[in-house]
Amino acid sequence: MIDNLHRWLLVRLTLVWVVLSVVIGGLVHYLGNARLDNHIVGMAKSETALYSGEFAAYLSAPSPQALALFNRKIGVAIEKDHLMVVEFYDAASKKILEAALPGHETPVSFKDRVGTRKLVLGTETYLRVFVPMVSTAGIKIGYMEGVYHAPADIISQIKRQTLWSLVLVVLVILATSLALYPLIIRLNKRLLEYSRVLAHTNIGMLKVLGSAIAKRDSDTNLHNYRVTLYSVRLGERLGLSNIAMQGLIKGAFLHDVGKIAISDSILLKPGKLTAEEFEIMKSHVGHGEDIIGSYAWLADAVEVVRSHHEKFGGSGYLGGACGADIPISARIFAIADVFDALTSRRPYKEPFSFDVSIGIIRESRENHFDPEITDLFLEHAEALHAEICHEDEALLHRKLEECIGMYFR
Repeated sequence: MIDNLHRWLLVRLTLVWVVLSVVIGGLVHYLGNARLDNHIVGMAKSETALYSGEFAAYLSAPSPQALALFNRKIGVAIEKDHLMVVEFYDAASKKILEAALPGHETPVSFKDRVGTRKLVLGTETYLRVFVPMVSTAGIKIGYMEGVYHAPADIISQIKRQTLWSLVLVVLVILATSLALYPLIIRLNKRLLEYSRVLAHTNIGMLKVLGSAIAKRDSDTNLHNYRVTLYSVRLGERLGLSNIAMQGLIKGAFLHDVGKIAISDSILLKPGKLTAEEFEIMKSHVGHGEDIIGSYAWLADAVEVVRSHHEKFGGSGYLGGACGADIPISARIFAIADVFDALTSRRPYKEPFSFDVSIGIIRESRENHFDPEITDLFLEHAEALHAEICHEDEALLHRKLEECIGMYFR
């Protein structure tokens, strides 16, 4: 079980590590790109400040001499910064001046001149720069437009920083997952210890409660032990799951718990019950459901307690359920309960022989018992009878403990 836990935990921690690395790594990558874009835009704005200042000075007093001076200044400036091409327009969108680095007279083409601000070609990044010129009176007097080539070394530096941030995020998440692993294992071991203690407590309560009614009804636990073992053996041959077996064991051991509410004059009466007394006796089913129904750990035992007197043909009590409407645990237990009643001594009868008991079970197929479960029981009845019917209380108790250890571990 602990090996399965290790594998289960490793798979899930690895999955959490991968998912968090992808999500947080994606966020870091996005923020890194945003930082890179903002840095490029900031550099472009900084380097175009001189151009916009010179252009504004020209527009304030335009003349051929001022244009020639402006052209010389722009020619010097463009060789010192990262602008490849720059164009200047007046308020009527008439081009006043264009300057370009040698070899870049044909600018990089932005397909969407207005909406697209950045273009990446291979390892190179370009930015369209648009700077409007507005007078102190708030009137548009012109604008400047150019293509800015982002410095490769700056871009590489920021990308390296982003990459290292991604690596750091992945390593931190991995270290956190590795640190959580032994902590979760330790907490799980403690939880298993507490669960075992709780399970032992609940099973002890189950035994005490079952023994209490057994003492009232027959002075021993033999009936409870036998019907529970018969039910377990049938459940095993039917391939019930561990969870279903737990409910079957609890229900079988507590099937008659409601008899605590029945008076001794009826419960221990040696002769046949009157019709009125039988109606009172039938009420033990409802009393049993009331007693265990409010306790969550016994919730899966309610099916047997409530339905163990239902009959496959629909003539049972209290609900008159029939066929598959009767829970399978109750259908299994019904055969075990009747077979044990037939083969054991009761205050009102001596035990029937095995052959007579089997004959009664066979005759009750489909009417009282599920035919498929009945056929399975009849196939193994002789072996079950030899194993369980005549054993003493100590041996039956030991076998029941083995069942509890197997299905409640």
